[in-house]
Amino acid sequence: MLENFSKQELKSILIFPDRGNFDKSYESIKEFYQIENDFEVKTYKHYLPFNSFKYFEKLTFLISSFLWSFYGVVKVRKILGTKDIIMTRTHWIAYFASIFSTSIIYECHKFSKIDNFIFKRMRNKKNVVIIFPNKNLEKSFGLNDNLKTNSLILNSSFNEDFFENIKVDRVTNRVVFVGSLLRFNELRNINFLIDVFSDNRLKEFELCVVGGPIEIVKKLKKDVSSENVSLIGPVPQKEAVREILKSELGILINDNDIHSKFHTSPLKYFEYLRGGVKVLAVNYPSHKQLPLNENNFYFESNDKESFIKNILKASKATFSQNDEINNFSYENRVKKLLIHLARLEGLEPPTL
Repeated sequence: MLENFSKQELKSILIFPDRGNFDKSYESIKEFYQIENDFEVKTYKHYLPFNSFKYFEKLTFLISSFLWSFYGVVKVRKILGTKDIIMTRTHWIAYFASIFSTSIIYECHKFSKIDNFIFKRMRNKKNVVIIFPNKNLEKSFGLNDNLKTNSLILNSSFNEDFFENIKVDRVTNRVVFVGSLLRFNELRNINFLIDVFSDNRLKEFELCVVGGPIEIVKKLKKDVSSENVSLIGPVPQKEAVREILKSELGILINDNDIHSKFHTSPLKYFEYLRGGVKVLAVNYPSHKQLPLNENNFYFESNDKESFIKNILKASKATFSQNDEINNFSYENRVKKLLIHLARLEGLEPPTL
C-alpha cells in the first residue's frame, strides 16, 4: 500500500517502533518486501516492548501498544504539515491522532471491544476515515452517520508487479495454499489439509503449502505421511506468486471463528484469481460474499467428504477469466482511497 502511494507521487513515510534485534534499515525493508518505489523510513524508540516480560503477555501487549501509540503520535505531530495524513492499522494511534486536526485513515481488519470503544469516542470526528475489508465488519460496529459516511469498504488487493514477466508451466491437479499459517496467533487448520490429502481419492493431486512461520512448518512436517503434500515454508512474495501460477487450485481455510466466518477479505484470494487459479474455500459467509466468485467452490468446515467432493468437482471445471480482477490491484485500491478522500473534502476527484 505504501509503495503505491509513492507510485502516485505522494511523499510517503513509514514509521514503526524500534524494538527487536533485526535490521530496520530502509535497504533491508525494501529488499524483504521487494519494493521498487522510494519512501522514507523512521523508527521511534519503544521503551516498553510487550515481549520484555514472561507473564501477562496479553496485558503487557495492550499496555505497550497504548503507551507507544501516544508517544508515536506526539513525535509524529512535530514533522506533520497541515495537509499531511496519518494512515495506521493500530487503533490507539487512530484515537490519539484524531484528537488533533490531522486527517486519519484507520484500516480496521477485526472486530474488537477496544475498536468499538474507540469508534464511539470518535463518532463526531470529521477528520477520521475508516477502511473496512467488507460490509459485514462495518455493520458489526453500528457506526453513527458521521463515521459511516467517512468509512470506505476496500477489499484486499494484489501487487500487479509481482505477476509481470513470470513464465511457468501450470501443473495439472496442483493445489496451493499461500499465506501465513497463523491467523491472530491461531493455526489456520492446516492439519485438516494434510490429513485429507492422504485419502486415496486424492492420490493424483498435489498439495503445496507456502508460508510460515518456519517453527510451525517444522512441527507440521512431522504430521505429513503422504508424498503428495509439501510444505516449503516462507518465501519472498514473488516466489509465492510463482507457486500460485504453477497451480490449478488455491485454498482458503481458517478456523471456525467469528472473524473467519464474517469479516475476512483474504489477500491470497485476489492473488489466486489474478494468477488464473480456481478457488476452494470453506463455506463461510465472508467467502461467499467475495467478488468475482464464478471460479469459487465451497466445502463445509472440517468435513473431509465435502472437501473431496468439491475438489474433484473444481478439478473438472475450466477457469473463467474476468478482467475485472484488475480493479483489485493495490494501485487501484490507492486510487479508490484518494477519490474517496477528495470527495469528503468537497473536491472534484483527481484524474488518475
